[in-house]
Amino acid sequence: MTDSASTRRRFLAETGKLAGAGWLSLNAPMLLAAGEAAAKQKAAGSGWVNMSVAQAKGFGAVADQIIPPDDLPGASDAGVVYFIDNALGGFAAGMSKPLKTGLQVLNSRTMEEFGEDDGFAALPFSRQTGVLRTVEDRPFFQMMIFLTHCGMFAMPSWGGNRDKAGWALLGFENLHAWQPPFGFYDAE
Repeated sequence: MTDSASTRRRFLAETGKLAGAGWLSLNAPMLLAAGEAAAKQKAAGSGWVNMSVAQAKGFGAVADQIIPPDDLPGASDAGVVYFIDNALGGFAAGMSKPLKTGLQVLNSRTMEEFGEDDGFAALPFSRQTGVLRTVEDRPFFQMMIFLTHCGMFAMPSWGGNRDKAGWALLGFENLHAWQPPFGFYDAE
């Protein structure tokens, strides 16, 4: 690989990080509000506000495909669906219709291919993976990845990341204070 290609890729990667950081900083209050509402909803044991029970199952199945359960909880066990429910009534309200339409498409494909009346969520995990491969390049799936990551790795008080499961996946410890050295560059 040439140095110019490496430099161009590095530039694009850094620009993407800056754009993402800028979006997060501009939308942090909306993310906080959605998270706090999700935490209250989860704590109260409330029903779904911005989706039906069937939609919640479907979104949970998709989220579990993105971050599947294994020895640690998957996305739906970590409360991501509560986060998505509140986000659809807040900062992600514009995503509500495309997400619900995308889920309908998944359910229709499930019915056509497998004759499953109960929708995408009723399929075995491996078949869900196959169905999702047909839509992985569509905006629906990209929005689900974004919302799943937001809900999985956010502060637990925001409604997702139940029992700090997302942080456990990353090996992150939420300490009150950190002692130096913080990294290899601080060691000397």
